[in-house]
Amino acid sequence: MSDLQQRLEGGEVVILDGATGTELESRGVPMDDAAWDAAALLTHLDTVREVHEDYIRAGADVIITNTFATARHVLEPAGMGEQFRELHIRAVTLAKQARENAAEGPVFIAGSISTMSAWEDHKHHEPRAEKARANYREQAEVLAESRVDVIALEMMRNIEQSTYAVEAAVATGLPVWVGFSCKTTDEGTVVLYDGDHTLAEAL
Repeated sequence: MSDLQQRLEGGEVVILDGATGTELESRGVPMDDAAWDAAALLTHLDTVREVHEDYIRAGADVIITNTFATARHVLEPAGMGEQFRELHIRAVTLAKQARENAAEGPVFIAGSISTMSAWEDHKHHEPRAEKARANYREQAEVLAESRVDVIALEMMRNIEQSTYAVEAAVATGLPVWVGFSCKTTDEGTVVLYDGDHTLAEAL
């Protein structure tokens, strides 16, 4: 059992960092129309590292890699598909460097995977089943090879795509955390929130 899992099962409070892409944008890093904050892994490495370091100094026990928008089907429209593996390794390396620079105690690294993209009509950019399975599996595997401590599935909101991402993450053998984007209806029902102000499948 990992130290992180022991802490959780022991009832300890574990503090996650905040948004990475939003923080990068607030610091003046340009966002790509298709791959949003993934472009920072090519253009603003120091800023990515500094964001991780600032979260650690603020008390985060877990920092999340800047791989929210780095699935192959997100990178390819941005012209970064051929750099898929390089960008993931770089993202994990930056998180590790930040931990080395700023941590005074244990800090864990979560490898981020999301089914989201920066496109407003993101539903039209979701890959079909076999491609989705292959892409999420590829992403989970390279994060695991880069030795993250946990896989963090972020902003899950489409049940089909989320299923593929979960399958890929679990196959690595690492702990898997799943975060859903939800909304409560006026009737009190919790449903997945699809991001364009409509409600998706009920949980």
